[in-house]
Amino acid sequence: MYENLTNDELRVYHILEGLGDSESLTGSQIMERLTIKDRRYFHQIIFDLRSKGMPVVSKKNRYHSGYRIARTKSELASFLQDKELYIATHKKIIEAMRGAAETIF
Repeated sequence: MYENLTNDELRVYHILEGLGDSESLTGSQIMERLTIKDRRYFHQIIFDLRSKGMPVVSKKNRYHSGYRIARTKSELASFLQDKELYIATHKKIIEAMRGAAETIF
C-alpha cells in the first residue's frame, strides 16, 4: 500500500492517518508540521496521494476546512459525490461560455 509513495507523500499520509475520527488539518497546518513552504508543492502531494488511490478527503465550508483520511466507505462516497457535483457544475459553465463565445466572437 505504501510502497508507491514518495517520502513526502508518506509523511503527509502518516500525519493524516494519525488524526482522530472527527479531526482534520488545514493545508497550512500540515505544511507547517512538515516545513513545506510551497503551497503548489503541497497540493501536488495531495493530488498524487489521491491519484495513487489513497483516500485523502477534504472539506471546505465557511466554518472549517481541512484534510483527513476517509475512515468509512460512506465518508469517501460523500467526498466523491461532492467532487462529481463540482465537475458537473464546471462542465455546465464551460459549455455556457463556449456558447457565448460563438455569438460574441
